[in-house]
Amino acid sequence: MNIRNTLALVPFLFFLLCPLSVRAQESILTIDNYITDHANVIDDSTEQELNEMGARFEEETGSQVVFIIESNLENPDIRKVAYETFNHYELGDKDLDNGVLFIASIDDRLRYMEVGRGLEAVLTDITSQHLQTDYLVPSFQDENYTEGIESLYTHTIETIESGISEGSLKTERNQDASAAAIDWSALIPIGMILVLIAFVAYQKRIQPSSTIVLQPEETTELRVRGYDFSQENILISSQDSRIVSVEPSGKIHAHKVGRTKIFLQRLESTKKDYINVVVRKNHASTSRDDDAVLEAMLWGSLLSSGRRRRYMGGFPRSGGFGGFRGGGGGSSRGGGAGGSW
Repeated sequence: MNIRNTLALVPFLFFLLCPLSVRAQESILTIDNYITDHANVIDDSTEQELNEMGARFEEETGSQVVFIIESNLENPDIRKVAYETFNHYELGDKDLDNGVLFIASIDDRLRYMEVGRGLEAVLTDITSQHLQTDYLVPSFQDENYTEGIESLYTHTIETIESGISEGSLKTERNQDASAAAIDWSALIPIGMILVLIAFVAYQKRIQPSSTIVLQPEETTELRVRGYDFSQENILISSQDSRIVSVEPSGKIHAHKVGRTKIFLQRLESTKKDYINVVVRKNHASTSRDDDAVLEAMLWGSLLSSGRRRRYMGGFPRSGGFGGFRGGGGGSSRGGGAGGSW
């Protein structure tokens, strides 16, 4: 083929390749912040609160939880859009792959949650689907988009936090600790951690103002340090008995998904203590006996004077919705779930 014929094919090849480029761009949405509401369906105050929540959560864990709400999608394959947008922005920490991307298309009535591989231990496909159907779909069916997004966002973060508390997930803090070189001076705080853990394992009682996690229909005995429920001088009550009810003996019954408090007071005292109770579906285990152990490990961490590295990726901390600097190098391999409403 001579040069003239080759040059004659250039416009034709350009015509063929241009649609591929356009289709690739259609699959990548724009992220401006942790909550990117291109459909303008969320009230401004809630959007600001959720963006601040996302910033704090990233600062503490390195995890980025990002929601995008569009009026409609040019590419109807929302799963492909989520996958390509997630990996284009590299959401989450590059070592932990702990990003989450949720996309909702209002006119198309489509939703999908893409999960980084580092979070798949707690945000399984089934869990991701249940989060959406429990906390977003009912509100979206009533066109209450603010409530649905707020509920799904907070419960997604709570699920990740639960995984961190239970040891199923790593954060930047424990990632750095495991990567640090161990020297002889490290044996002192390690020994103190072991002593503290042994102490709390012996007592097996939670502190007032701690949090316990239950499943609906679960029953357990409440054991709180400093309270003996066999005595008759203790007042115990539930803030919302529809979620959790409690007996004078300290036995508590979880009824439905929600958050509430159990109040404790001695008759001879004016001081009230409380226990936070979270009732959620499909959690791996409760944290009744874990809080004190985590407290012991926190003290050991403080005594060892370890420093958590600053997370330098992420979204703007203030000053509006512009200036997104990209993710922290995370990736997804296509795990997630979605559907319609």
